[in-house]
Amino acid sequence: MNRLEGKVALVTGGASGIGRGIVDLFAVEGASIAILDIEPQWTKDTEAELRDKGARAIGIHGDVSKTDDVKRAVRRCVQEWERVDILVNNAAAAMPADKSFFLADLAESDWDWMMAVNVKGPLLCIQAVAPIMRSGGGGSIINISSISARSCYPGRGAYSMSKAALENLTLQAAVELGSWKVRVNSITPGWFRTRRNEATYQRPGELARRNATIPAGRIGAVEDVARLAVFLASEESDYITGESIEIDGGLLAAALKSSADLAKLRPL
Repeated sequence: MNRLEGKVALVTGGASGIGRGIVDLFAVEGASIAILDIEPQWTKDTEAELRDKGARAIGIHGDVSKTDDVKRAVRRCVQEWERVDILVNNAAAAMPADKSFFLADLAESDWDWMMAVNVKGPLLCIQAVAPIMRSGGGGSIINISSISARSCYPGRGAYSMSKAALENLTLQAAVELGSWKVRVNSITPGWFRTRRNEATYQRPGELARRNATIPAGRIGAVEDVARLAVFLASEESDYITGESIEIDGGLLAAALKSSADLAKLRPL
C-alpha cells in the first residue's frame, strides 16, 4: 500500500480493460491519476468512480494520436498537481475481429490508423512528459505492448508490427532519457480477458481451450498487469530500464512462437 504516494500518473486508455486495472491499483497505491481516453462516457464514469472512492483523479477525453490532445492532457496534470512522475502508454488500436489485416490487401488507412495510435501516440506522450519528469527529478514510463510483437500470424501483421515498433521505441527512449533519470520499460501481455474482448470468451469452449494452452493454466486478469505496472512505476524498480517483460502465463515459452501454431489458436 502507498507505494505511489505523492506521485502523479498519466494513463492513456485508462477507462477500460488493462488500463482501467492499472488506474484502479495506482489509486489504491496512493497516486494521483489523469486518465486520457478516447471514449468520453467511459472516461467520465472512471473519474467519478475513482473520486467516489476518495482517489485524486481527472478524466480527459482525447486521442493519443493528436498532438493537441496529448499536450492538453499533460497541461491538465501540471495545472492540477504541478508534476508528472509516471506515464503509462496503454491506449491502443485493436484489431476488429471481422476485418482482415493481411498485408497483401491491407488498406493504407488501416495501416496509418494502427501506427498512429500504437506508435505515434506513445511517442507524442513521451515527448510531452519527459521534460517535465526531468525537471521533477526523474520518472517512469511504461509502454503496454503485446506478445504479438514477438510472433507473427496471418491477418494481423499491422498490429504485430506496431507493437514491435513500440518495443523498439522503449529501447530508444530508455537510452536517450537515462541521463534525465527517466526509466522506460514495456509490459508485454499475452491473452487477457477484458471488457472489449468479452464476446470472444463467451463462445462455447473458448475459455477452456485457451486455458489449456497456457502453462499457468489460466487467461490473464487485468490485476496481473496492474501489479507489474505498480512495481515498474515505483522506486522498487529504479535500476530497471529498457526492458520488455512478458506477462503471459508462459504462453510464448510453451513452443507457440511459430505463426502456424498461433494462427490455429486465433490469439487476440
